[in-house]
Amino acid sequence: MENQRTERHALTPNEIGDCLGGMTVQGVYRILKSHNIQAIQTNSKRKLIPPLSVRQLLEERGFQYPKKNVSFQIVKGGVGKTSLSFSLAIRASHYGVRVLAIDLDQQGNLTKSLDVEARNCLVWLDIIRDRTRIEESIKKVTENLHLIPSNLNNSRLDVELTSSAVNLKDMMKDCLAPIRNNYDLIIIDCPPAINKINTAATCASDLIVIPINPDPYAMDGLEFTLAELTKIKKDFKLNFDFQILWNRYDARERLGAFYMHELAKNEDRINNILPVVIRTDTALKNAIFDSKSIFDLPKKSTIREDIDQFTREILGLNAWKENTIKAANA
Repeated sequence: MENQRTERHALTPNEIGDCLGGMTVQGVYRILKSHNIQAIQTNSKRKLIPPLSVRQLLEERGFQYPKKNVSFQIVKGGVGKTSLSFSLAIRASHYGVRVLAIDLDQQGNLTKSLDVEARNCLVWLDIIRDRTRIEESIKKVTENLHLIPSNLNNSRLDVELTSSAVNLKDMMKDCLAPIRNNYDLIIIDCPPAINKINTAATCASDLIVIPINPDPYAMDGLEFTLAELTKIKKDFKLNFDFQILWNRYDARERLGAFYMHELAKNEDRINNILPVVIRTDTALKNAIFDSKSIFDLPKKSTIREDIDQFTREILGLNAWKENTIKAANA
């Protein structure tokens, strides 16, 4: 059973080879052997590379893992914030990233997706109201993926932040400080609202990912969100980045092409659109319903490819790959 779990969170030599700039499987095997990096062999005689070995291999090749806080935000429900937070957390952990996911939505859907029973768990409200040590709230999902869960108790977060007159600019960063060095990537799944907890999450973020679907309501949500982020940046004198991500895109639908074209025409926005599109695929919804990730499923799918590319963009792996190829050809 333990071996099956390890296999689900391992990368294939082909995936590693592509990440390293199109290296052959034989080339990957040579690197593994020369650096004495462990691979695992499946019952079907395939070799797979577990997360710790992936990390060792990438670091040996010169990749530096980022220290980054990423929050998913938009003033619109149902656009896929939680499924993207979940998928990024899972896939980043496969690449050897030490991930902490934080669920701030009172519905706790990220917590449920990660198969954590949170009814009696400590949540962010306990950290703020009762000064609970943040270490006590963390749940281990896998060896390098941990979670601060959420439940309905977090519905009182905004009330608590208002009554305690807490410093929103530093609140979340100060809470995270004791454990920040334990993680490379902190992923914050925010509720679809303009409120104090989202403001605190924004202040603690290096990057805000704004997922949008190609429909008029999501586009309205984008405008509200960008206006709020602009206000927060000005009021608190911050320098975070934001990126817009097309999610559930279907090229067969006219609206998708229309809204993508309209957004791309905006010179102020074009540089803030991620060069990745997450195509619509029922495989993701079905997998999350079963408390699995798309990478647990035996069949390859378009959504699997898209999430992998999205993860590489967030981690900086694609840029590193391009620079590595350029240096080799110079």
